[in-house]
Amino acid sequence: MPTSETPGRRAVGWLAAALVILLALAGCRVPGQSPTPAPSSPGATPRPFTVMSTDPVRVTDPAAMTDASSSMLALNVFQRLMTAEPGGAALKPDAARDCLFTAATTYTCTLNDELVFHNGHPLTSADVKFSIERATRLNVGGSSASLLDSYRRIDTPDDRTIRFLLRQPDTQFGWALASPAASIVDQEVYDADRVQEPEDPIIGSGPFSVASFSADQVQLSRYVDYVGRTPGRLKELVYRRAADSASIEDAMTKGDVEVVWRGLDAAAVTRLSQQVQQSSEQQTVSGYAEQVVPGARVLQLQWSPASSARRSKALRAAIALALQGDRTSDSVVPPEVPGHTSSFPLGGTASPKVTWKNRINLTLGYDPTTPNGQDIAVQIRTRLEDTGGLSVKLVAGEPNADLVLLDRKAWTATALAWLQPYLDAPLPSTAESVSAIETDFRGTTEEAAADQLLGALQKQTAVDLVLLPISQSDERIYVRAGTEMSDVSFGPGWQLGLWGISNG
Repeated sequence: MPTSETPGRRAVGWLAAALVILLALAGCRVPGQSPTPAPSSPGATPRPFTVMSTDPVRVTDPAAMTDASSSMLALNVFQRLMTAEPGGAALKPDAARDCLFTAATTYTCTLNDELVFHNGHPLTSADVKFSIERATRLNVGGSSASLLDSYRRIDTPDDRTIRFLLRQPDTQFGWALASPAASIVDQEVYDADRVQEPEDPIIGSGPFSVASFSADQVQLSRYVDYVGRTPGRLKELVYRRAADSASIEDAMTKGDVEVVWRGLDAAAVTRLSQQVQQSSEQQTVSGYAEQVVPGARVLQLQWSPASSARRSKALRAAIALALQGDRTSDSVVPPEVPGHTSSFPLGGTASPKVTWKNRINLTLGYDPTTPNGQDIAVQIRTRLEDTGGLSVKLVAGEPNADLVLLDRKAWTATALAWLQPYLDAPLPSTAESVSAIETDFRGTTEEAAADQLLGALQKQTAVDLVLLPISQSDERIYVRAGTEMSDVSFGPGWQLGLWGISNG
């Protein structure tokens, strides 16, 4: 789909104003010309090129990845048959030379020549078949595996041909093959029935291989035998997880990092933004330029399917109304994504109706590693408790809380990928009709009909109220002078792509 900058949004209510302060980002990057940092003392070993964030890589098995920071590893270390430019509407081949529908329910892919895994094993159609079947067999909740549900069988008539036989027509299947769960793994290394542990070998065929891995650092080396769309430019680099915003800002002051991807809190962003605006070179005092990724940060609130409180229609409605005055996103599908339909009311005076006699206790989960994650969760809790009928306990890092604050990046820039959390766990009362609409959408090739069906799904989310949009804002990347970061340094869903980074 064509890329476009997120339209400016007017913040309504105190929560929206707070979110603007925390999240709204602006600026542009003007690369400097100074060289990368020299060793701190003569004879010292030069430190590696460093990318820093507070986002941890929690999972190393692409079939089990459920968060954006882990999917960063998948996109840089593994290959998929297909990919796309960041936010792009057109699929592009990666491990595949081409993929196309050879019949209404047959999707055929031909592999590139001389594909080889990082360990030297040849990558064949058998590995692709193994990887897709393994991902759907493991079926890790919250991963992109459910996007692959349409295939019935996979045939591999030769080492370079993969034939997906689908249960019904599915125009979205190619996009599923561009998602993390469709990453190709070596069948001689990966267990067909078990998720790999972080200490297990991490073997892909992507632009970078893993030299070492720990909870706080991934050391990567350019894979010279990579055959695909996004070859790496840097010979080696380190992705390092910082403990907090202060640690990142300190590293920037010392010149110990080349690229900062997320993690800086609102105060740090304000300081650095002011420095850039006041600089004739459009840089911070320590020599970093800004690059804006428009609309890349999307916040949503999801009811956990395991929550017993989710069954209460009155409670779901009260919570949606409590956030209405502050909401700045009108759909779970962002407005720049084709098929977006405005479905949630914005602003105005909404009076939540508390129909229960006793106070209800809920838990609100959030990811403490995301920028200002706790602050935003506190603001949401305050608004919910202002209804007069709720007590909300914050629980850091708890994915099974009653309500979960999502800092989302969809696996691909498609409406269906944005709707996935809702489609994976609709209300029992609407599950059958939602599934029917989704099936019809996947099967249609008429643009008008597809938009109508997508609109119906989005409007149903506003009826069921189990996935609520909150806000959308820009993200900033800080790039040290002498470092270049191209516009294609991102995956299909704006995940960080290290292949587009170079040191001048």
